[in-house]
Amino acid sequence: MSAAVRIPERVERRARWVLDTLGGGNLRLGADLEYDQAAWEQVERGELPQGDVLAAAFFHLARIEERGAPRDRHGRFFASSSSLDPLDPPLERLRRDLGLPAPQYRDARFAVALTHDVDVPWKWTRIGMLGAAARLKGHALGGRVGPALHEARGLARVPLHKLRGSDPNWRFEEIVAEERDHGARSTFFVMAGHGHPADGAAPEAYDRLRPRLVETLVGSGAEVGLHGSYLAAEDLDRLAHERAVLAQLDGPLVGQRYHYLRVDPHRNLVPLVDIGFRYDTSLGFPDALGFRAGIAHPFRVWDLECDRPSDLVEVPLAVMDATLAEERYEGLSAAAAKPRVFALLDWAAEHGGGFSILWHPERFDGPSARGWDRLYFEVMDAVGERGGVCMSAGELAAAAADRLGLPGS
Repeated sequence: MSAAVRIPERVERRARWVLDTLGGGNLRLGADLEYDQAAWEQVERGELPQGDVLAAAFFHLARIEERGAPRDRHGRFFASSSSLDPLDPPLERLRRDLGLPAPQYRDARFAVALTHDVDVPWKWTRIGMLGAAARLKGHALGGRVGPALHEARGLARVPLHKLRGSDPNWRFEEIVAEERDHGARSTFFVMAGHGHPADGAAPEAYDRLRPRLVETLVGSGAEVGLHGSYLAAEDLDRLAHERAVLAQLDGPLVGQRYHYLRVDPHRNLVPLVDIGFRYDTSLGFPDALGFRAGIAHPFRVWDLECDRPSDLVEVPLAVMDATLAEERYEGLSAAAAKPRVFALLDWAAEHGGGFSILWHPERFDGPSARGWDRLYFEVMDAVGERGGVCMSAGELAAAAADRLGLPGS
């Protein structure tokens, strides 16, 4: 670089954030890495920069490409619209090119935060049974034999559940016990508000069950976080109210995930700090496995308005069961999904990582789970076999906050 070229303070600040995120605190733009003015000007225009790996890293990590990007009807950004390969995160490539070691957690090769979104804690409410009957009729009329049989078998077991006072979705103690047997702890994100049909059809039942749900989870040793409702992604006052409702049952809450993954990095992440959250783990693709921000480790979210890193830790969401299982996404069986998930774990064992996976509690009822319950516990075994460790999202976020030098960590 020519000595006459002056690096703008704005660019220095952005480069510093990327390098600190990667553990390159001693590296400097213009000394250890070449400065390409044209590439950083491309970033300002919202274009993927060419010829400057650090500018490109900022573009991905700060989610510049999501400003004004196309989104689905729920306001979600899809992998199909992204310029990066979610399974080949560019910031991890840059980390290796710079010779920087990947962060470690408990001296393991990589870490996986186990998480569960509690969308429907009790399936067989009156509305739940009507919905199942409607789905059964729709599948039958559409000639979808497998899904029709699945709904029919579930409905056939309703009398037995009523007799026992049980429900296929209420598997919380069993899930936590199995995780504990694997030496792990998980996070359950619990809803505390219903203002939209997408939040679920039986809000009264959820309100009634919430105190018992939280008591069960906390008593079992799990972490409880907030699952911000559908409309809370657009209304932060609503989100703050939901946090206050849930905090009455569990005390201070530090983590959250938006329902439907309705996260916009430039609109509803940075304000979470003022509401009282320390971490979020919503940033994943609904339609693909991998890393939406191009990094496989927790990072401080960039505040684009103030042009500085915020104090919120984002724990990347790399795997969601619905992405793999639901027909609107990949529509795989558990057996077909297994090699996909294991391939990501193989990558993490080789390159390192600290990210979350999401398995919904309704996939843990053996008679109706179609193998997704077994796959979850096989994933836990596979993490250990590859030298990784499983933990809660809060534990992973706290370790990252300490590494990143966040205030109060």
